[in-house]
Amino acid sequence: MMSSSQGDAPGRGMRVAFAGVAHWHFSVDARYLALAQAAEVDIVGLSDDDEALARRRGEELGCGWTTDVDELVTRFKPDLVIALPRPDRAPEQVGRLLEHRVPLFAEKPLGVCASDTWSLVERAERGWATVAFPQRYQPVWAALERLQAADALGEIGHVGVRMVNGPPWRYRSYNVPWMLDPAIAGGGPLRNIGIHGADMLTKLVGDRGLSVIAATKTDRVHHEPIEDFISALARTDDGIVVTLATGYTMAPPKPGDMDIHIGANGSYLIQRRDVLTIYPAEGQPDVIENPPGWNMYEAIFVDALRRLRADQPPIATIRDCARANELVDAIYAAASR
Repeated sequence: MMSSSQGDAPGRGMRVAFAGVAHWHFSVDARYLALAQAAEVDIVGLSDDDEALARRRGEELGCGWTTDVDELVTRFKPDLVIALPRPDRAPEQVGRLLEHRVPLFAEKPLGVCASDTWSLVERAERGWATVAFPQRYQPVWAALERLQAADALGEIGHVGVRMVNGPPWRYRSYNVPWMLDPAIAGGGPLRNIGIHGADMLTKLVGDRGLSVIAATKTDRVHHEPIEDFISALARTDDGIVVTLATGYTMAPPKPGDMDIHIGANGSYLIQRRDVLTIYPAEGQPDVIENPPGWNMYEAIFVDALRRLRADQPPIATIRDCARANELVDAIYAAASR
């Protein structure tokens, strides 16, 4: 069992239910079940569209189960629902959960296109709902705030994000082959992995406006209905050049590759996986590393529990997810032209 971030139990006494236990993040990669158990929440119920799976998971965990998300709330009365919807079912199922005003920790992308996610925003903002964008806990964000506060960042000229994960066949091994069907998943790695980069970019550029200039993709490696790799070039209204690249072209399933770079005339920041290097205009570089064993999914999950307890707003909202999906939509459109 994993320990929580500070050795305490941030979820103790909190009634939690899972909606969508067929999702691979329930037990693989993010491992929300293990995170919930480590936080010592009380798992009171779960649901899934697959009745046999819901029953089996319920028996394994010793909790009630259902195939109906409305019953998940009315019968088990959770303080928080961890929603792991299939993208094509997210607008309807998450929409029903939001109608109950139950707090949500929701897995992206919450739809197969931006309009799906936008349909949830108004209801989400009547209550408390956060989206799993764990890259927001990477050290680059605190460094940016510190540099800006010290007037040491300067004018930004370009930013970019590259996120490459392992081959798509791993989703078959996770028993979620629908991830390779763009009609169900909303696309390929861009919608699944690249949406994290899209969220980082839209957060970084804020209200500057962002237009996709060009994009291209390939499926020559794995020959699946989804893309293997896709790359996009965009530009803000005030001239910042923005790039986003993502794919399933890492040869092994793990560990994947990620880097973020921000080029400005006061400082240049580049984060490669867990190491952030800041190159100031004058002086020596500063290297910041995540501590050993640091887990970004643990960071976002524990922080969500604490924010909910303290009646604080979530770090990432369904509105943020809709904005990221808009950029994903625009990149797919450009790559298809």
